[in-house]
Amino acid sequence: MNILERVDRSDLPPAQVDLYHATDAQRGSPPHKEAPVWVGSPTDTPLFSPTMSSETPISVRTAEDARRQLDSLLDELADLAEGSSAPEDFWPELLSRLVFAASAQGAAIWQWGGSRRLQPLFEQGFDKVYPGQPRDVAIDIDACSLEAALRKPKASTIVSGGQADGPARLMLVAPLTTAARATGLLVLYQPADLPSVTQNGQLRLLDAFGEIAVHFQERRLLADFSGAEQNWKNQLHFARDVHRELDVKRTCYRIANDGRHALDADRVSVAEWDGPSAHVQAISGVDVLNRRAAVVRKLERLATAVAKQRQPVIFRGDRENLPPQIEEALVDYLEESPARLLIAVPLVREAEEATEEPWTSNDGILVGVMIVEQLESTEVERLLARTRSLAESATLALDNAQRYERLPLRGVMQLIGTTLAQFGWRKLSRTMRYVLPVLLALLATWWIPAPFEIDVRGQLQPEIQRQLFAPLDGYVDEILVKHGEMVAAGQVVAQLRSPDLELKQTEAAGLLSAAQSELDAVRVERTQNVRRDDDRRDSRSADRDKLSADEIRLTRRIANLQEQLLLLEAQGRALMLVAPVAGQILSWDIEETLQARPVSRGDSLLKVAEVDGPWILKLEAADRRTKHILNAQAAADAPLPITFHLVSEPGVKHPATLAEISQVIEVGTETDEPAAMLTAHFDKSEVDFLRPGVTVSGRVNCGTRSLAYVWTHELFDAVRRRLFW
Repeated sequence: MNILERVDRSDLPPAQVDLYHATDAQRGSPPHKEAPVWVGSPTDTPLFSPTMSSETPISVRTAEDARRQLDSLLDELADLAEGSSAPEDFWPELLSRLVFAASAQGAAIWQWGGSRRLQPLFEQGFDKVYPGQPRDVAIDIDACSLEAALRKPKASTIVSGGQADGPARLMLVAPLTTAARATGLLVLYQPADLPSVTQNGQLRLLDAFGEIAVHFQERRLLADFSGAEQNWKNQLHFARDVHRELDVKRTCYRIANDGRHALDADRVSVAEWDGPSAHVQAISGVDVLNRRAAVVRKLERLATAVAKQRQPVIFRGDRENLPPQIEEALVDYLEESPARLLIAVPLVREAEEATEEPWTSNDGILVGVMIVEQLESTEVERLLARTRSLAESATLALDNAQRYERLPLRGVMQLIGTTLAQFGWRKLSRTMRYVLPVLLALLATWWIPAPFEIDVRGQLQPEIQRQLFAPLDGYVDEILVKHGEMVAAGQVVAQLRSPDLELKQTEAAGLLSAAQSELDAVRVERTQNVRRDDDRRDSRSADRDKLSADEIRLTRRIANLQEQLLLLEAQGRALMLVAPVAGQILSWDIEETLQARPVSRGDSLLKVAEVDGPWILKLEAADRRTKHILNAQAAADAPLPITFHLVSEPGVKHPATLAEISQVIEVGTETDEPAAMLTAHFDKSEVDFLRPGVTVSGRVNCGTRSLAYVWTHELFDAVRRRLFW
């Protein structure tokens, strides 16, 4: 049945006329049976047009004229619902026509939001519906009132608002039910004092508009189902096609070209991850890549940035939320590409037990990056969902191809297999065909010699370096050096200040002054007693003895206080930190970390090292491997050779010799596990990037062993630790 036949409009005109009467009454016009209704001409200006001119209205004075005008409005709206209009185009048209036809304050489409609350998806006339009040609060109140209307089968009325949140408003609500499920509400807003007769007519009008809205949703749902079916067919074809080859380059070409057709995109590119960078292997529609081209180089830079982040990048024209490293690479690439939409998805092979989404997890093995470009505007969410599905199949296909190409001696094994097939190799049992080559290869490894090396990690350090510690509790008053500054032995580098020491000095000085004053008083009194009359000598003998004792006591106390002041002055001089050796200040960010900082006695403040003197390697060897180094050192006549390289210069190797092995096992700073500390000497003139603390990776040469032992000694050690602990 056509949507035009489904809409019941038999009772709409009388109710609409009543609505016009009520509207005139609200405006102050006396109601009468044939009140004029201003509408546009059905031939010149549509009834519902927002741009309708009000200078040449036509007066509709009969219910039959209103019925015809309303029929024309519903017919054109139904035709719009039958078409392929987008929701952003259809819903505003429906609301504007509904508001005009009902002479309402406003209308809205309410649907469930992300917080599981009803929210207005599209609205018309909310400035009139919610005047002079906090709109968000009023909308939340109406949302609570409208939730009950979802469970009603037909249109209903709800009165909301009042003295608390503004003027009362009448909401005429029609539920929108699609596929036996309420998907939203069509709400019409009118004044609360609208007559009940007019309300009934407008409810029937709202039902008619609701049927058209439901029909539009059903057509959208059918279109989505049809698009989903075609999308599944494209994905099945894509998944079947990309797994046909085990060659990495061919697989990338299939992902790019078949992915472009499956996604209906303008261009799809595939970059393979190879260690520190990504290399573009295929671009849809391009047979041969020119790696010197600017677009390829910039695309590889963008793919590398995305791969390192391991997060999908979606560019829709706005770069505000992009990380700086990706934004820079993206802006550089967009100079070569006119893409308006770009989706870059890292292809990450997830573990079997992983439960997170493949392109949101930071775990797994990175195999490549797929970049989808669209030159024209499109439905971003739909393209995003399709890209996400295709990325999973592309990840598996590319990972399988990479695993196959990484097989050791793959070409030799293929040649051997072809040769053995000529001599009846296939006549052997399946077990023998697999077991025999493996046994021969394993036996051969026991006779092939190989260097036995133990991996170590550590740092470059000057051999002579000293730490400056806080002698007392206090705070740093002045910093006289900077990071990296060269200082001489005995040079003042920092001045500390100790309030406790100053307090002790002040107290000691005060006590010394008081004791001195008291001693002077005792001496004066004693002198006066000597000059007095001899008749009183007997009576004053006890006082003279007491004064002599006080003088001795005060003299000793003054001596003690003077010694105490000397010690405090020595401690005060110790607050001036001096460089113990001539060298370079290694402490970083001294001003910010030390200036006016409170310190405790023994706190490490500065480090000084003789960078012009000899340098050493501070290395760490795992405790489980220390035995191999000790045995090799005991069997060798000379120090064990060590080969190391800076982590900032991989591939550039430097020689060194083992000097000392610690007798104590400690927790390593590089490996966070029990380790033995090693010291090695090297020629600093051979190292260009010579800075204290530079991380190095090295290998201690422990002689020669069989290839099988070199490959499996860790496994043997682990088994022995498990079985013979």
